[in-house]
Amino acid sequence: MKSVVPLLLLSLATTGFSQAAKRTPLSSAVPDSIKAELNLEYGTTPEQRLLMDVYRPKSGGDNLPACVLVHGGGWTGGDKEKFTPLAIALAQRGYVVANIEYRLAGAAKYPAAVRDCTAAVRFVRANAKHFGLNPERIGAWGGSAGGHLVGLLAAAPALEKFSAGNKDVSARLKAVVVMAGPMELASEKAIENLRQQKEKSNGFKWLGRLYDDAPELYREASPMSYLDRNTAATLFLRGDLDNPEADLPALEKLKSLGVATDRVIIKGGKHGCWMQHPWFEQCVEAVDAFFQRQLK
Repeated sequence: MKSVVPLLLLSLATTGFSQAAKRTPLSSAVPDSIKAELNLEYGTTPEQRLLMDVYRPKSGGDNLPACVLVHGGGWTGGDKEKFTPLAIALAQRGYVVANIEYRLAGAAKYPAAVRDCTAAVRFVRANAKHFGLNPERIGAWGGSAGGHLVGLLAAAPALEKFSAGNKDVSARLKAVVVMAGPMELASEKAIENLRQQKEKSNGFKWLGRLYDDAPELYREASPMSYLDRNTAATLFLRGDLDNPEADLPALEKLKSLGVATDRVIIKGGKHGCWMQHPWFEQCVEAVDAFFQRQLK
C-alpha cells in the first residue's frame, strides 16, 4: 500500500506571485475546450430540487475519470458556484467534474446533506455513458464542510447508513480529497469550541442538538467513526496556517488499516486558501497528481 508522504508545496517566496496577483479574482468563465451542462437535476426532496453542474473536456474520449466536487460553508452556507473555478480547472486536466449543491442546515438538518451527496455519486455513475466517464474511476473532492461530507463518502459503512438515490447503483468512490474538512466532530478541541459557542455553533445549527445533550450524534456524524480497510484512498489537503495537525488522527488510522493515503500541506495557506492565487493552482495540481495515481 502507498505510504504516507507529507508533502510541502512551494512557499510564496518562490512562486513569484505579487500581492496584486494574489488578489486577482478566479475566473468562472467556461473556456471553449470545456463542455458545461448546468443545473442538472440529480434528485428531488421536500425542501428543494438538487442540482449539479457538469464540466468535461470536449475532447478526450468516453472513458474519462470523474470527480464529484462538494463545496464548503460550515453546512449552513455556500453554493456550488463558488467552486466553479476548481471544477473548470480540473476539467481542463481531463476530468468529468460534477459540481454539486446539497441541502444546507437552514433547509434540512443532518443527515440530509450526506444523503444528497450519496445520491449525487449515484446519479453521476448511472449517467456515465452520457457524461463520457468511466464508472469505475469516480472520486470526490470537498473543501471544509464539503471535505467532511467527502470524508463520510469515503467509507463503506457510512454509505450504507446514509444511502440515498438509486440504490441499484453503487455510491462507492475510488479516491477522495478531504481539503481542510473535520474528520472528528467530537475531538477534545471541537468539544471545547462547541461548548463555548453553544447554539451559535455550526455544529448545533446542522445537527440540531448541543454536544452535551447528544454526544453520540456528533460521533455518528464523524467520518472517523466509519474508517475501515475498505475506505477509499484518501488525500488530506490543508494550508500550514490552518491547523494541519487536525488531519493526523485520521491519516494515521488509515495508514494502520493499509488504506492508500497521502498528505499535502500548502505553505502559507489559511482556511479557504484554495480559492485564492497562488494556492488555487497548488491545490489543483495536488489533487490532479493524487487522482492520476488512484483513479486508474
